[in-house]
Amino acid sequence: MSDLWSVETLIVGSPYSSTCTLVANDRHRVIIDSGLSLDQSALEQALHARRLDLSDVDIVINTHLHLDHCGNNSLFPRAEVFMSRREMQWTSAFYAALFASRTPEQAAEEFYPELRSYEFAPRTIRNVVRLARLFWKPDRLGDASRRRWIETDELPRGLEVRPSPGHTPFHVSIQVAAPALVIVAGDAVLAEQPHAKVRTMIPYSRAAFLATRAALMLEAATIVPGHGPTFSAHPDSNSNGANGGTRHA
Repeated sequence: MSDLWSVETLIVGSPYSSTCTLVANDRHRVIIDSGLSLDQSALEQALHARRLDLSDVDIVINTHLHLDHCGNNSLFPRAEVFMSRREMQWTSAFYAALFASRTPEQAAEEFYPELRSYEFAPRTIRNVVRLARLFWKPDRLGDASRRRWIETDELPRGLEVRPSPGHTPFHVSIQVAAPALVIVAGDAVLAEQPHAKVRTMIPYSRAAFLATRAALMLEAATIVPGHGPTFSAHPDSNSNGANGGTRHA
């Protein structure tokens, strides 16, 4: 039995929704980031094209819990779902605060301390919250009894958790022992081009986000970004667009 993994993109991330990645060996089939709930049909079709059913997937990993990365966790009936406990606590508190507040633009500042520097109009933030109400469904995260915490539970050999904070405080990327090094970056690397127009959340910390991207780009690895095609990494200018646009949370 080999500890090397194959890596395939099931759905290439768009400006609005995340990349969904299948990594597999002779013992496991793993989905890294399950996408926005609207992508359910596309995800199922991508698996069927590879002669796989939802029940063939035995592990799901979330790099973070923005709703475009975890909206289809519950589709996989026998999968263990790996996520950060601290990310779960932070994200749950974030959405609860937004949904309970009459002034979500103020409530969000506790979780995104740099928010004011982006100078969004309150109406823009309130529109984001309306979308989040439509798509943030905790039951889509999967059965709580099958939840596993990356802080304490081990992934299969050949899959390594890489802390990659900045986009969210507890974001992780997954290093895959493929024939050539692969890093499934999630939103630690939004896209190959540093100023790609990705309509996702602003970073929790712009400085940490830029530092994380720069570090991953020095790995000389194949990078699977959160919102674009896979590419071969190379050192860049480090002037990564710390995404100022936002359309969903």
